[in-house]
Amino acid sequence: MVISEWNKKDWDIFVDSSPQGMVFHKSYFLESYEQPVKYLRCCKGEENLAGLAFIELSDGMKLMPYQAFSGIIMRDFSGLDEYKRNENAFNILEIFAGYLFQRYCRVEFINHWTIIDMRPFDWLNYHEREKGHYRINIYYTSLLDISRPTETAGYARLRRRDLKNGIEDNRFITKESDDIELLNKLHGMNFKKQNIERAEIEIKALKNICQNLMQAKAGKLFVTYINDEPAVASFFIYDRFRAYHLFVGTDLQSKDLGVGTKNLYDCCVYLNENLNIKELDMVGINSPKRGAYKLSYGGKIVPYYQVIKVPPKE
Repeated sequence: MVISEWNKKDWDIFVDSSPQGMVFHKSYFLESYEQPVKYLRCCKGEENLAGLAFIELSDGMKLMPYQAFSGIIMRDFSGLDEYKRNENAFNILEIFAGYLFQRYCRVEFINHWTIIDMRPFDWLNYHEREKGHYRINIYYTSLLDISRPTETAGYARLRRRDLKNGIEDNRFITKESDDIELLNKLHGMNFKKQNIERAEIEIKALKNICQNLMQAKAGKLFVTYINDEPAVASFFIYDRFRAYHLFVGTDLQSKDLGVGTKNLYDCCVYLNENLNIKELDMVGINSPKRGAYKLSYGGKIVPYYQVIKVPPKE
């Protein structure tokens, strides 16, 4: 196995064939950051086995804002027996672990949840940690079944109550929108309430991601109005597997009316009925307040791993 640089066109083709190839890996998502993108492939002879694409900065690779998944993707090994699948995955991860460690001062990425064998990263310099090693962090997301989006028995009681009120209150109307500035404004309100000032790179990334993904027909923006006044805006991106609830912004004056529940419900119905999407990734349940809210829709918890290089001790 060898690792070499790749081109954007062949990378995107590989993403579309990989079981881990999500919309986060597509070049039009990565290029939203207006930074150099490095495309790598791992191959054996002429056979492409795996790949990795990332934002390349002067000191290495960097996770960017809203880049929920960014890691190594592999070809489909489902036709092999369990032993061969595990062996291929291990060998691929091992060669990437050594390659990235040697070439970059900074390494950080988040793998798809189906990549669970972290031993190749954990074992690098296993007995000589002072030479540098990898730190592996565990995170969680929630996958929500929206194949029958109008069935809400799995919602928490508060969510069902809010939804009932929202359906009965005919002031709540959800519409598709292209108003990215409105989303950015409402999204910013949520941070202001927490006395958090968004970095300029985050604001720019939000706008670029929305624009690029909508242009690529891989993103949808929905706004729920109360008496024709925008109350909640949600942005979803999607691929052949599922949709991802990437951004949300709420007018704080409407926050306690339960309009957020109606917004997400309406969006799930649209995504299923119009795009045949059957699963929604809530994109992280890793903070106490947001995690509890996202799980109140009844999704299943899925763990995934972040890999970070710890440099040698000087």
